[in-house]
Amino acid sequence: MKWKVERKCAIITGAASGIGRALALELTRRNVHVCLVDRDADKLQATATACRQFDVLVEDFAVDLTEPDAPARIYQHVLSTMGGLDVLINNAGVGYYGSFEPMSAEQIETLLSVNLTSALKLTNTLLPLLLQNERAHVQNVSSIYAMFPTRRSAAYHASKYGMLGFSLALRAEYARYGLGVSCLCPGFVRTELFDNMLLPERQRRPAPPDWLTTSPERAAKRAVRAIQRNQRIATVTWLDWAIHRCSWLATPLLDLLNGLERRRPHEFAKRQLKQIPMPLDKVIKKEGFPPAGQHASNGEAGLATSPMAPTNPTSDVSPDRDRE
Repeated sequence: MKWKVERKCAIITGAASGIGRALALELTRRNVHVCLVDRDADKLQATATACRQFDVLVEDFAVDLTEPDAPARIYQHVLSTMGGLDVLINNAGVGYYGSFEPMSAEQIETLLSVNLTSALKLTNTLLPLLLQNERAHVQNVSSIYAMFPTRRSAAYHASKYGMLGFSLALRAEYARYGLGVSCLCPGFVRTELFDNMLLPERQRRPAPPDWLTTSPERAAKRAVRAIQRNQRIATVTWLDWAIHRCSWLATPLLDLLNGLERRRPHEFAKRQLKQIPMPLDKVIKKEGFPPAGQHASNGEAGLATSPMAPTNPTSDVSPDRDRE
């Protein structure tokens, strides 16, 4: 049964730009009261101004979701200005592209905190407000990257797989109480995500081809439809839908292709090989030592000259002492 969202109260994180901004405009156009959250105060204010053209309540709250007290501050702001909450949309996110090993600990912490941990903490804090209603909804914005693995995005995949798993588990746990949960998994959307992406040193910023991308407005319309219909997983384009339906085949297929690829040493292995000492015969040849068993040039015999031969004349090993 289609849920009517008109005159409901909603929170949207990451509302300053991209899908979050498009969602704010789409919901206010449908007469939904909104509280917009983002850390970029200037762009957030611009989004709020655009939303106020409609006859609804629009609140903007600038805060960094990674701050420990952010969920509690948002809770108090919503309670004091809106009096309750019907819809929570966890949309804030940051991207990363590059190999995993050059990622700094700070980049890993930022990525997981923005994309996953902050959504869990905010949902946990706002859940009492949502469950006070006969019906409410949580929508988590994940990605098509939660459907199949790729190279150069391991940490980003971890955050998006986590968001999908959280959505499915939350849905199973609270469906009996009238809480709907949906997970939006769009493909490439034309947003500022690529401009603000975390990158390792000397990594070129990626840009997907236009034919693979879609608009934030299209993603927002699809997201609202998923909320109304309480859809478990929602994709945006036909390509996203096809990837979702074939995701069970993606991982074994990639394993097969990786198995066919020619093996080559990693850069770490190449550096290690440069530090391994050379075999003894190569050291002798390189340093110009006489081969083992060859007589020394001063005519003394019986001692083979090698890089490891003792050179101390007072050594305990001597012919006279052996005869004693």
